[in-house]
Amino acid sequence: MKSKKVDVHSYAIQALPHLGRILKENQSNLERIVKRLVADVSQGRSLFVFGSGHSALFSFELYHRAGGASFVIPMVADFMLPSAGPSMVRVFERTSSSALPLLSRSGIKKGEMLWICSQSGINAAGVELALEAKKRGFYTVAFTSIKHSQGVESRHPSGGRLFEICDTVVDLMGEQGDAVVKVAPGLNAGPLSSLSAIFLGNSIITAAVAQLESRGIRCVYISVNTPEGEARNKSIEKRAAMRDPLLR
Repeated sequence: MKSKKVDVHSYAIQALPHLGRILKENQSNLERIVKRLVADVSQGRSLFVFGSGHSALFSFELYHRAGGASFVIPMVADFMLPSAGPSMVRVFERTSSSALPLLSRSGIKKGEMLWICSQSGINAAGVELALEAKKRGFYTVAFTSIKHSQGVESRHPSGGRLFEICDTVVDLMGEQGDAVVKVAPGLNAGPLSSLSAIFLGNSIITAAVAQLESRGIRCVYISVNTPEGEARNKSIEKRAAMRDPLLR
C-alpha cells in the first residue's frame, strides 16, 4: 500500500487531537496546580520554571511577555540553552550538579513551586534539581512524558526519573523520540513536547491569573506596543523585581 503523503496538514492532524487528549487526561492535576498557584501568589510567593535544551523554551514562553504572568521566574543558564549548541547542552544536562547553582541564584523559598520540564525526564541535571528541591522543601511539578520515561533508563546515579520524584506530574503523553509524523520508514518528524508543555503551562497560568486579577492582584503583562502597556507593565515589573533576579 502506498504511504500517505506528508503535507502541511500532517503535523496538525497529530498535534491538535493530542492537545485535547493531554488537557483531558491531566485536568484534575492542572486544577490542583491552579488552586495552589493562586494561593501561593496571593501570599506573595512566586513560580519557578526550569528546563534545559529545547525544554528551556517552556521557561521563556511563560516569562515576561504580553499575556504572561509577573510571578513567573525562569531558572536559566546560558550553557543549558539551545543557543549554547547541542554539544555543550548535552554535557551539562547530563551532569548531576550543573543546575544546582540556579536554586541559589533564583531566591526560591521553602514552600514555593518549581516546574521542571523534560520530555524524557531522565537527564541528570533535572533529576538532581528535583531531588535537591524536595530536600529544601520546594513543591515540584514535572512536565514530562511518562510513557517515554518508563521506556528508558535514568542518567542520574540514583536511577530516578522525574515522574517518580516530583510531587505532581503533568503528563505530556509523548512517545519515545517525541516526533509523531512518519516521513520515511523508521523516521519521524514533528516533535510534540514543547508544544504540549507550553499549551498546558499557559492553560494553568491563564486560569490562575484570571482569579488573581479578579481579587485585585495585578500580575498580567500586556503588550508594551500599546498606549497603556508601558505604564501598566512598569508598575507590575517594579514589584516583580523584588523577587526576580533577571529584572535587577
